[in-house]
Amino acid sequence: MGREAYLDKIAFGRSAFTPTPSATTSNEYIQLESSQSEVPQRYLEATANNYIQLYDERGNPINPRSREYGKKLRSAQNDVLASVGVVQRRQSPAHDLPGSYKERLELLETEDSVGNVIAVAAELTENLCTWWIGSIRARLMTYRYLSAAPFTSIISDELATGGASLIYAGFPARLCATSIVQTMAHGAVVYQPLARLLNVTRASTKARLFFRRSQGILKLGLRWAVELLLYPLSYHARLQRLGLVPATMLLPALSSLSPWSASSPLSPISVHYNASTSMSDCILALLTSPMVLVCAEHLAERWAYACIHEAIDTCVIRPENADLPSRQADDKEWVATILGRRQSPPVIRNLISRVMHGLGWGRPVKSDDVEPQRVLFRNSGHMITVGGTQVANIRPLEIPAFRDPGIFIAEPVDVGVGTMSDRAANEITRAATPPTPGLLAVDAADSDPRIRITSREGIVEMEVRLPPRVLSTHSELAEVSAFDPETRTAVFHEDLPKSSDRLSHRVTQLSMELASMVGAITEAQLIGLALLPLQIMTCRLVAAHYLASCKAQGSLPHSVRALLDMKDMSWRSVGTQISRIALCAALELSIDLGLWGVQYFVVTNIGQALFGWGTL
Repeated sequence: MGREAYLDKIAFGRSAFTPTPSATTSNEYIQLESSQSEVPQRYLEATANNYIQLYDERGNPINPRSREYGKKLRSAQNDVLASVGVVQRRQSPAHDLPGSYKERLELLETEDSVGNVIAVAAELTENLCTWWIGSIRARLMTYRYLSAAPFTSIISDELATGGASLIYAGFPARLCATSIVQTMAHGAVVYQPLARLLNVTRASTKARLFFRRSQGILKLGLRWAVELLLYPLSYHARLQRLGLVPATMLLPALSSLSPWSASSPLSPISVHYNASTSMSDCILALLTSPMVLVCAEHLAERWAYACIHEAIDTCVIRPENADLPSRQADDKEWVATILGRRQSPPVIRNLISRVMHGLGWGRPVKSDDVEPQRVLFRNSGHMITVGGTQVANIRPLEIPAFRDPGIFIAEPVDVGVGTMSDRAANEITRAATPPTPGLLAVDAADSDPRIRITSREGIVEMEVRLPPRVLSTHSELAEVSAFDPETRTAVFHEDLPKSSDRLSHRVTQLSMELASMVGAITEAQLIGLALLPLQIMTCRLVAAHYLASCKAQGSLPHSVRALLDMKDMSWRSVGTQISRIALCAALELSIDLGLWGVQYFVVTNIGQALFGWGTL
């Protein structure tokens, strides 16, 4: 019985989506163990006289030969349609690449893995090479230096005093705090503990509605709670960068994590006001506490990063139009979506685009480049004839599946600034929406269908009707289109760039690493410039709090100078201070660009030697 496995599955009530307990084989049928199993040779050698039925691992009948014949039939249909000019065949960018599809995917995954390793190594190297500059900049913003002292002598004095410890002072504590914050934020977004708690406890509708309305407040409260929990690590890292605590103490003592301990940075909360005196003094003590400024600086840094990251990532020059899409592309977009990456404000996006374009690091980003998938052409005066009836003012359906990101549109639809969650929802809708023919491909002088495909009792029939214009030569058609615009309503469409004319690139983690580093350099410079006033206040307040507390008695190093007093500063000293901070930023930028040059040499050589870059 050829359908024994399939009928047994139905008789015993097993699900069609559950694999059978064990694969069975007989003289009449063969069942595969998994979808990755190869087709047995006995099935390939079978003929019409000794046909063998093949089943998958779930017990469903399959026919690989029928699938292959279907592919060949669809390919033949596409050839006929392309030959009569109905459609334009566009091969995949990876069509002419050597090797099988599976081999190319494996090579792509290997290239992504190598790119991830290089990215981690580059980030670690960049931190080790520029961390000491941040420490010197923090000391310049905190301590008083002679106005006549040159910048090089200040650097040499700090390096001579701190030695090799200046390279890593505060880095372990800062790295530990950042890793814990990112892990907790990722866990809260991915696993949704509060939503799971509501489902487990079967909360009422009012409780669920209250939870949905207060999600923004809960997220902000969670961020503040995490920052307060890790404040001892941030405080210890800031003291080490200022030279107040030896760099050999990589992490603070465990007793400092307790707010009631004598070694805790919260005792006292403020050196200016006593929090236990009155309510007003308690509020003033919190406002003048370094804890509030340190936590606010970290939150402001993440907020600034979220505002400029999308703008820089959009305008920076990077490989596009992948020749072979990676399997991890959708996963990366999904991770970026759930982590709350949002679009940058239009003002910030335009400003960053102009700066990047002026430096030669980016391309100008227009309003329709922010989300090219949401752009459609609008032609209000289009008219077609259907069955002898003229229909005017035809507009194309806004179906995302038809939208070609390679076609630049004259009149874009206004796109508001939304979240990445909206974009992910549109991507899901785009994949599930069937395509429809656009108006640009419709000829007003020809209302007859060119092709009709019908299926009757498993037999596919195709009827091709050639209009008289198709029988003319291509030169005659070109002349008619050039001199008679009314016979061809979409002649100007040929002058627009098409997606098939775009060059295909190797879009992997390795090939995009250079662009990612350029974006990271730009983000670091912009965030440092935007948060400069807050950083000055935080460094001075942390140093004053530590020096005024009893914990600093007898443990101060000899390199500590007098604190900078804003009241005694003149315009000349202010200019000197600003120039020194600007020199630190310029020195950090020059080191980053030098590391980018080294990374460019390494990435291009690895790509050419191992992955065949530039050979096709």
